Amino acid sequence: MVALGGCASAPPSGTLEQQARFGGTTLADLESTDIVIEEQQLESASTQDALNSYRQAAELFDDPQRRAKTLRRMADLALASATEQDMQIAQQEDEQLEQKVDQLVYDNTMSQVNTTDDTERKLALLDLAGTMSPTLADEDVDYSTAIQLYQELLNSTNDANERAEAYYLLSKAYAMDGDLDKARSSLDSLVEQYPNSEWALESQFRRGEMLFSEGDYEYAEKAYADVIERGERNEFYNQALYKHGWSYYKLGEYERAQDSFFTLLDNLNGQAVLADNTSMESKLFVDTQRVVSLSFSNLNGAKSVKAWFARNGNRDYEPAIYRTLGDVYLNQERFRDAAETYDMFVQVYPDSRLAPEFSTLQIESYQKGGFPTLVLPAKEKFIDHYGVNSEYWNRHPDIRQQYVDLLKGHILDLAEYHHVLAQKSGKPADYQAPARWYKEYLDTPPVSANQGDVNHRYADVLFAANDYPAAIAQFERTAYGYPEHTTGGDAAFSGLVAYQKILDGELEPEQATLWRQQKIASAQKFGQHFPQHPQATNVLHNTAEDQLALGDVEGAVKTAGILVSRDPAPAPEMLRYGWATIANGEFDLGRFKVSELAYNKLLLLEEVPPEQRAEYREKLALSIYRQGEQQRDQGNLDVAAATFLRVGQAVPEAAVRKNAEFDAATLFIQQQRSADAIPVLEAFRQRYPNDPLTDTIPDKLAVAYEQQGNYTAAAGELTLIAANHKGENDELARQAMWRAAEMQDRAEKPQASIALYEQYLQEWPQPYDFRSEAQFRLVELNRKTANSERETYWLKQLVTSYRDAGNNADDRVAWLAAYASFTLAEPNFQEFNRIKLEQPLKTSLAAKTTVMKTALADYQAVAQIGVAEYATAANYKIGEMYRVLARDLIKSERPNGMDELELEEYTMLLEDKALPYEDQAIDILIANANLVTDDIYDQWVKKSFTALAELIPGRYAKFEQVESYVDIIY
Repeated sequence: MVALGGCASAPPSGTLEQQARFGGTTLADLESTDIVIEEQQLESASTQDALNSYRQAAELFDDPQRRAKTLRRMADLALASATEQDMQIAQQEDEQLEQKVDQLVYDNTMSQVNTTDDTERKLALLDLAGTMSPTLADEDVDYSTAIQLYQELLNSTNDANERAEAYYLLSKAYAMDGDLDKARSSLDSLVEQYPNSEWALESQFRRGEMLFSEGDYEYAEKAYADVIERGERNEFYNQALYKHGWSYYKLGEYERAQDSFFTLLDNLNGQAVLADNTSMESKLFVDTQRVVSLSFSNLNGAKSVKAWFARNGNRDYEPAIYRTLGDVYLNQERFRDAAETYDMFVQVYPDSRLAPEFSTLQIESYQKGGFPTLVLPAKEKFIDHYGVNSEYWNRHPDIRQQYVDLLKGHILDLAEYHHVLAQKSGKPADYQAPARWYKEYLDTPPVSANQGDVNHRYADVLFAANDYPAAIAQFERTAYGYPEHTTGGDAAFSGLVAYQKILDGELEPEQATLWRQQKIASAQKFGQHFPQHPQATNVLHNTAEDQLALGDVEGAVKTAGILVSRDPAPAPEMLRYGWATIANGEFDLGRFKVSELAYNKLLLLEEVPPEQRAEYREKLALSIYRQGEQQRDQGNLDVAAATFLRVGQAVPEAAVRKNAEFDAATLFIQQQRSADAIPVLEAFRQRYPNDPLTDTIPDKLAVAYEQQGNYTAAAGELTLIAANHKGENDELARQAMWRAAEMQDRAEKPQASIALYEQYLQEWPQPYDFRSEAQFRLVELNRKTANSERETYWLKQLVTSYRDAGNNADDRVAWLAAYASFTLAEPNFQEFNRIKLEQPLKTSLAAKTTVMKTALADYQAVAQIGVAEYATAANYKIGEMYRVLARDLIKSERPNGMDELELEEYTMLLEDKALPYEDQAIDILIANANLVTDDIYDQWVKKSFTALAELIPGRYAKFEQVESYVDIIY
């Protein structure tokens, strides 16, 4: 702008009229003028100089549009100058006194500028003001000048964009000049006249800000709403939502305010910038939550929160709304409302991971508000909701640690509170309440440092409540469950006192016996843990006697264990009594490893009578055997087998040895430890030849030999099984013989296999499926041993079996019969192909057709069986024979001595004779090829296509793309 002004001003001062009369140099003068370019230093131009230049330019423009642009630039420059001068006001206060006189003259001139309606006069006056002191001129190019020029610009242009921008800048000038009403009025005009201009969005937002600051919330809401309606991508969207909500809030329309606030929260939620607590978005997010909570506090509090989210769906920040509302109530000292708010979250989301924290806030709110009568029920509610017996506890094991200390603290508070009340009343029934809370405390992990003390108190209140059985349990738990508890002996003795309390009451004989047994056990335990007690020795002796009298085997064993372990050792007869009690008791209790140890200990004692010694040895063997049974039942088969064998090693004469060794062999076979099983089984068969178990040895040895790979030996045992069960269990005998033959197969002894399969067929001609399989194996075995005669025999037997089976023939039997028939037909087919048609033709043709008829009959028999795989092969072979016969006729040897004509006639005769054979071949091959439509496409169908391609090339000499089809019966 300054550059433009510099180029347009000559002379450098004077009014527009003076500048217009300036003569200057004409264009004609330039022709004779030498242009000399000299380096000059440009002086910096002031704002006023630029305005002067614009004034001169505007005076010269007749075009309204160009004049409007110049006015716009003048107004922009005036506004910028005024803004800059605002920052320099402090410096202007030190001017000299004489400037004040000039200022008065200048002010008068500018006053005329502001009051005149004549634009040309206004510009002339401005030009005159520019001739005054530069300091004064620069100083007073203020906002009013810019305002006036923007107004003139509005009056001088009809361009929508320029007018919209002029309104925007005019508003800015008014605002900076302190006239906010006119500033807003300018924005009003802008958005009303040019709602779609680029300045409309910001102008609406600024209008909203102005209206909001003036307290005109109704119109502020409309301005913000217009910004919001322009879409969330505009830069004022979030702030507009925020202030739009506040506008409704100020109007008391809290629910409508929440619509905007929640839209803003949803828009901000999840943004990465929220992680930065110092970011503007983060602060806006938090402040919006606060004002939402304020709005809920003006409605129905926590119930309104619940209702809002029920209507509009859950949000990630929902817990923060409840928390913030509670904080609002706390700040307002509305403690019960705060507590109810925190509790409402728990009611809505009882399974939330945040629920314990909100319940804690509820309790703290009651405490802060001084409501002790509400604190205890809240703590009880906390325990019921999150305690060890709650569903919440079971569903959230990963967060228990976060609240368990508070939980146990609440439980102990309730227990102690009710304990004091019970002590005051002295009524046994009142001790039930503290007992309940002490129990829950003990049931809640983890174990606390004061767990033993609490347990002792629990036992005490149960005793005071006359609940002696429960008291006994807790006294004993206190005595033996907490080694660090210093009063364990007292607790244990208190338990015995409780037993005596029960026995002192009125009991049925059976009940008295039961309680006395329990007292004996408690007394024995007391003696073990507190051996220095004055009554410890007598308690042990009496306990052992009472336990044996009452048949308490477990108790007697434990007491006897203490007895034999005492130092110094008891008398020999007492020691023998103690070990006998332990051995017999442990055996009866099924703890056979311990009973084995006890019997060994007992047998080492010298003063044991012979008859008792024999009994103890048998019980020793049984203890070992029972251990093997347990190990077997537990799946420890290796260990169990070794244990069974140990019976014979420990007590060779034991009656149970036979069962133990048989069971060991059985386990070896189950584990495929055949090398270990075989010697045990063979020894068993020798040691117990007449025992019924010996009859099962062959079966086990067969399995063992098979596992070892000794298939011949396995076959021998299976043959023995077949012989033993023939007539008694024919099916078992048949299966054994079949397995014997299979074993010889695996042993790769074909002659032995042949003998067994032939024996099988002789003894069991049915069922047909096994009969055919045996015949098939004999075909293969005889082929392997090059016995073609027997191979052919068994092929024919396969066909016979199929016919014998009739409707009982399954698919496998049919397949084997088809295979056999096809195999039997092949030699005739080969013989047919081998015979050449030579002279004399009649003789060779007769030989060839004779073989052909036989082969045709064979192949037709194959086809009739109906196995697709061989039916297609037989059809192809039949068609092929007709094709070959026709071909061989045509290519047959010609008689000697024919001339060319005779030879031609002879050939024609042969072709006529061959044609029916060829047609028949085509018909058969076409029928075979057409099976492809039935999804049958094997090698024989494919070969049929190939043959047809030669016979009918015009139709079949092309690539046939079909899907493969397999029909193989196993």
